[in-house]
Amino acid sequence: MSHAPTYQGGSAFLRWWPRILLTLAAVVAVIGWSRSLPWAALFVLVAFLHGRLLPYQFTILDEGLALQFPFGREVLLPKQVLTIRMDSVGALAMVGHHRFGYPLFDKILYEPGRSSLLRTTFSGFGYHFA
Repeated sequence: MSHAPTYQGGSAFLRWWPRILLTLAAVVAVIGWSRSLPWAALFVLVAFLHGRLLPYQFTILDEGLALQFPFGREVLLPKQVLTIRMDSVGALAMVGHHRFGYPLFDKILYEPGRSSLLRTTFSGFGYHFA
C-alpha cells in the first residue's frame, strides 16, 4: 500500500526536549522551595503541549504525511486535506483551511539546500502549497 519513504526529516532536539522538561519538573518538585510546585506544573504543561503539537519526525509519503511525536503518538495526515507553507528551516503542514498547523522542522538550524529538496519532494508528490 505504501511506497518507501521519499523524504524523512526531523530533529533529535525536539524528540528529547519534553523528557528533559519532565526531568526538570521532577527535580524542581524534589527541591521543594517555596515556588517549586508552580514551576514544576509549568514544566509539565510545556512538556505536554510540546509532545502533543510538535512532531520530532516527519515522513513524506505518496498517500500523506506521517508525523511522529515525542511520547509515541503517530499521525498520518492525508495529502488531500493538507496545505504546505514553506519556511527556511522546514515547512508548516496546515490541515484544511486553518491558519495554524504542524511545524515540520528538518533540524533546528538552517542547512543550505534542505529547503529546496523539501519543496521538490512535496511538489513531486502533488502537495498543495500556500
